[in-house]
Amino acid sequence: MRNAISLLIVLLTALLVSSGVAQEKQLGAKEAKALFEKADRALNDAWAAAKKALPETEFNALKESQRAWVEHRDYLARSPMYTGADAQGELSLDAPEYLEAAAGLAEDRTEWLKGIIREGADETLTGVWTDSYGGRIEVVEREGHLHFVIECVRGPTSHIGGLAGVAVWNQNIGWYSDKGIDKDKTDETNLSFIFRDRKLEVVGANTGYYHGARAYFDGEYVKVQPLNAKAQAKIVKAAKSGEVPEE
Repeated sequence: MRNAISLLIVLLTALLVSSGVAQEKQLGAKEAKALFEKADRALNDAWAAAKKALPETEFNALKESQRAWVEHRDYLARSPMYTGADAQGELSLDAPEYLEAAAGLAEDRTEWLKGIIREGADETLTGVWTDSYGGRIEVVEREGHLHFVIECVRGPTSHIGGLAGVAVWNQNIGWYSDKGIDKDKTDETNLSFIFRDRKLEVVGANTGYYHGARAYFDGEYVKVQPLNAKAQAKIVKAAKSGEVPEE
């Protein structure tokens, strides 16, 4: 129950932020356009690099993924609820609120694309992973276990979720269960982790206890950052306690 209460508090905070702060910090039309164009150029550069680096079959699959992401970007960035815009209905594609929000989403996707084609094979999964749809996992791989903290913000209404735990890890497959962790929770929650093609695929079962409506943990996550020793220690501690750390 403690996790559920904490989640409710964070959710209320996120809703206040999404409805108010965006307006206070809103850029002017010229600034927003420049920000979007810069982010769009970086995204196109990452896309061109992926096209050059990936085999044809992988790139063709990525094209389908990219089309879906563009639809997702515009769905969020044109939403007055997501951007905090004082408007009715979808925002236009030249609205400053749309341009600013779309630029931020593009930055996340650019990181994700770069992660897909990063050079060299990591010996460990330890690092920061994102799915470019509002999902983020911090992972420390140690002695046949994944210590993880997964958090997400999904949809225009900023539904959020968070879960920390330790998964059993065997080569490229991991499994997490919260059975017995909370005596007041009767239904078991599971997460599976599958690593292939530089992606960490996460699939959850019965995860609603840890997130708001539609704030699923499922996704294809890509490693975008390393974790230093201090950050690793923080994640391991959180994973063992089952408590998502506060920022």
